[in-house]
Amino acid sequence: MGLLRSRPVRNAAARVEEQDSDHVIVFVRQQRPGFMKWPPLSWIVPYKRERRAILDKVGTLLWRMCNGERTVEDLVDAFRSRYGLTFHESRAAVMGYLKLLTERGVIAIATQEES
Repeated sequence: MGLLRSRPVRNAAARVEEQDSDHVIVFVRQQRPGFMKWPPLSWIVPYKRERRAILDKVGTLLWRMCNGERTVEDLVDAFRSRYGLTFHESRAAVMGYLKLLTERGVIAIATQEES
């Protein structure tokens, strides 16, 4: 199965703050690393329970479109139409954003086994 048929989905456990219609901040909970559980390291090294991702206008649009219903190919086509890009330009932009959002834990990529 190709990546274009995968379905990005938002992290349901994330907390979201709407800044305005074009910007959101997504807070993703982090687990405390094992070495941070005992003193004295836990006293010295700061630990944040949440990591935040501040999304710009394009990132916010893409994040909102990641509802588990649309495929990556649908997202690429939507960006191609909206911004007047070629398929390859749109694919590069969307894939870059999806990679970043996945690395930050903001979204996950759901795949289905082919029958």
